[in-house]
Amino acid sequence: MTRRLAWVVALFAIGLATGLATEAAYGADESLGAAMKLYEKRRYEQAARVLEGAVGRLDGDTRAQAQLVLGMIYLRDADLHETLARTAAAAELDYLDKLLKAGAGDRSRYARLYLAEAMLARGDARGAARHFELVRADAGIESRYRAIAAVGLGSAVWAERDAAKARALWAGAAPDSSVRGQGDAGEIALARAAAQGRAGVLDAKSLRRAADDALRSRQLSLRARRYLVEMYLVAGAPEQALAVVRAADLGTASYVETFKAAKGTAKSIAFYDLALLADLAQLYRELARRLLEQAGADARIKPTAEYYLGEVLGALGANDAALASLQAFLARPQAPAQYRERARVRAALIAHRQGRGAEAESTWSAMAQSSTDPDVLADIVLACAEAGAPCTKVLARLAQVADAGDARRYQRLDFALGSYYLRKKDYARAVAYMEAGRDKSNKNKIEANDPEMLACLAEAYFRTKKFSEGLEIFFEMSQEFPVVRQIQEAVQGVYSMEHRSAGDVRIL
Repeated sequence: MTRRLAWVVALFAIGLATGLATEAAYGADESLGAAMKLYEKRRYEQAARVLEGAVGRLDGDTRAQAQLVLGMIYLRDADLHETLARTAAAAELDYLDKLLKAGAGDRSRYARLYLAEAMLARGDARGAARHFELVRADAGIESRYRAIAAVGLGSAVWAERDAAKARALWAGAAPDSSVRGQGDAGEIALARAAAQGRAGVLDAKSLRRAADDALRSRQLSLRARRYLVEMYLVAGAPEQALAVVRAADLGTASYVETFKAAKGTAKSIAFYDLALLADLAQLYRELARRLLEQAGADARIKPTAEYYLGEVLGALGANDAALASLQAFLARPQAPAQYRERARVRAALIAHRQGRGAEAESTWSAMAQSSTDPDVLADIVLACAEAGAPCTKVLARLAQVADAGDARRYQRLDFALGSYYLRKKDYARAVAYMEAGRDKSNKNKIEANDPEMLACLAEAYFRTKKFSEGLEIFFEMSQEFPVVRQIQEAVQGVYSMEHRSAGDVRIL
């Protein structure tokens, strides 16, 4: 029995929850049991799909149980996609930059647009604006993509607090006679609406109406679907955003550029939307919040919902609400000790975000000395990483614990230490810890290894130019999470450019 399932059972045993792992609960609805088993195997996408169609037809205790489990699934899926977004940024920004620096005859025109959008998605508005300007001025690029670049430039200058210029750019990017086809015009309109929605210029009702109208189209590109997801999220309609995602093939490219290379051979380059990964993380978190709040209406499930709500609300930036949920959970004296400690770690992380860094680090330091639970210790390290705190004493103490302990028992602590050093750009140490914690006989299987750890390890491999090792991880993960293909393609591209032997290293 895994630790997370044991937590649900523990709450049931002390009368605080409904015993999701009991045979009776599984018997009440087969979909609940099937989803829980998939969740324990970390097959989040499959688990979610099993329950998404079932929750609405359940009632009473079983419905509240299903809402709780589905909320937990979405929460873990959100965490994974946030990690994938960081990993993708490392590979894709490097790949797109290399494409721009290729020889004149091999140079892509569209790499600059996707680089600009990737930079904007990762918060570099100034760098993005520079590339958007160049795309707008390139007559060799299709007019719709020049218009989309104008929309992107508007978002970049909005982020730089030039509202007047942003509004002018958005208005000027309206579809006109130079744009070929209704599909092209509609894509530009959606790009503009999504940008204005993110900026708060369009109200939720207008966004919802525009998105609903667009869905009547029989053919929607993956790019158009991403805009719809963003619009529905801003409009407070995550269920509609999920429907858009479920109807898409997330492994397909946003655009494929085909041209003749310098030597006269045909060349094609697949481009992907880096922002899609962050959009998915936000979508799954919003869904998790709603479901956990609904599950918490059942008094017997409320304590468990409070625990997970503290996590999801903190990730959404609702720090006050997150702290209130964690404090409500901590006020329950019968809550299992391990989860009380983990809730205290998260409460300290919120304190750090609210400017009480010394208080947070003092709490983590004391807990690192007193706790022996590997999951609690891992949470402490991950909180330090999330906060960007040095946690010097904590790291020194817990590194000793991990080095001296059983690798299987301290698997999650090894991952946490590796993740910490990955963010600190100490890639060699990151690789060492995550390799130590990885299941040696099933090294790339998500049933045996946390997929977040695998994504982080693959990024560390990329940073240290161990391309084939990273590609093996991405290939395995893409079987469950098709969106990983965009990272796989970027790593493959960098590998091919650096080794000049694409045929020898391609793993797709």
